[in-house]
Amino acid sequence: MSLNRLHNIFGRRGRIDRRDIDDYGRSHDPELKNAIEQKAAEDGFNNDALEGWEQLGFNTSAMASLDKKFAPKNFTSWYVIGGITAVVVTALVVAFGYTNTTPPLQASQEVMGDDSESLTIDNKEITLDESDVIIPEPIEKMNAAPEKEQVKPEVIINDFHEIDVIRTTEPPMPIAKLPIIDIDIKRPEDREIMRKHEFAKEIYLEDLKLVDYSNYRNEPQIKTRRMILTGVPANMEDENSEELDPIWKDVDIPYMEFIQKSMRIFGRGNYKKALSRFETVLETYERDVNANFYAGVCLFNLGEYSLATQHFDACLDGPYSNFDEESIWMKALSLEHLGKHNDAHQLFVKIKNAKGFYAKQAADKLKK
Repeated sequence: MSLNRLHNIFGRRGRIDRRDIDDYGRSHDPELKNAIEQKAAEDGFNNDALEGWEQLGFNTSAMASLDKKFAPKNFTSWYVIGGITAVVVTALVVAFGYTNTTPPLQASQEVMGDDSESLTIDNKEITLDESDVIIPEPIEKMNAAPEKEQVKPEVIINDFHEIDVIRTTEPPMPIAKLPIIDIDIKRPEDREIMRKHEFAKEIYLEDLKLVDYSNYRNEPQIKTRRMILTGVPANMEDENSEELDPIWKDVDIPYMEFIQKSMRIFGRGNYKKALSRFETVLETYERDVNANFYAGVCLFNLGEYSLATQHFDACLDGPYSNFDEESIWMKALSLEHLGKHNDAHQLFVKIKNAKGFYAKQAADKLKK
C-alpha cells in the first residue's frame, strides 16, 4: 500500500502523531496533556487512537518494524508525515473494540496492504474493558448536540474551581431563626421523614470533581467484564499465524480505577463511551452521585435532555449535596432545550434568588 493511500485513509487533518503519543506518555505537564487530548477530541478516530495507545502504555517502539516500510525517502524526519503507522497499529487495537460486530482480528488487507511488513508486539497482553469493546445500541444511536449548545468538560472544570474559591473565601450565610410562634407544629404522622443529604468529602480526578466514596464505602468495586487479548502473532501475514484469542472475564474493578478512566474518557469529549461506563457504575451503585451527574452531562451533550434531567434529579435526591448547584443549573438548561419554558423559568428564578455561582447566568436567562 502506498504512502498516499495510507495518508488518505488515516492522515486526517489535525491528527495526532507519534510525537504526540510520546509526549503524552512521558509528560507530567497537564497543559500539554490537555492540548493533545483536545487535538484528539476533534476527530473520533483520533480519540479512539489515543485510547488504543493507552492500552500499549504509550510505547511507540512497536512501530519500529513499519518505519522503513512507510517512511518516505525524501523526508529527513518521520515526524513530518505525522506518524501514520502509529495510527495504523492503533487501528488494529481499536478496530476490534470499536463495535461488537467486528470479527476476530487478523491482519487487515485494507489497513495493512498486501506488501506490509510483519508487526510484532512481543509479550503483550491487551486488556479491554467491556465499554472499550461494546457501546450499547441505544447509546450508539445517539447524536451529539450542536457544539455551541454543549457544556464542555473544560467549562465544567472552570466552574468547579470558581465555586470552590467562593466556598473557601466567603463566610457562610447566616440562617435566620424563626420565632417560636411562627413554627408550624405538626403531628408526628404528618412530618416528612428527612432524607440524608449532606456535603461529602471530595476528590479531583482529571481536574474534575468527585465525591470520594473511599470514605463512605468499604472497598467499593464495579462489576463489569473485561476482554483479554492474547496470542498476538509475530508475523501477522503468515497464513498459519494465529488469530488474536479474546477471552471474556467477569471482574470486580476497584471503583477508583474504573471511575478515573471514565473521567479521562469524559474529559476527552468521548461522551458515548463515558456514558456507557457511568451507566455501568449505576448498575452497581444506583445512587452514585458521581455517575449520575456526569451521565447527565453526557446525555445533555448528546441532545438527550429528558434523560439528562432524570440523572440531575437523582443527584438532587441522592445522599450527597456536592453537585446540587451544578445539577439544578444543568436541569434548568435541559428543560429549556425541551421547550418546558415555565419549568425552566421557575428554576432560573430559584437559582437567581439563591445567589450562588450561577445566579448571574440565571438572571441573564430571565431577561430573555
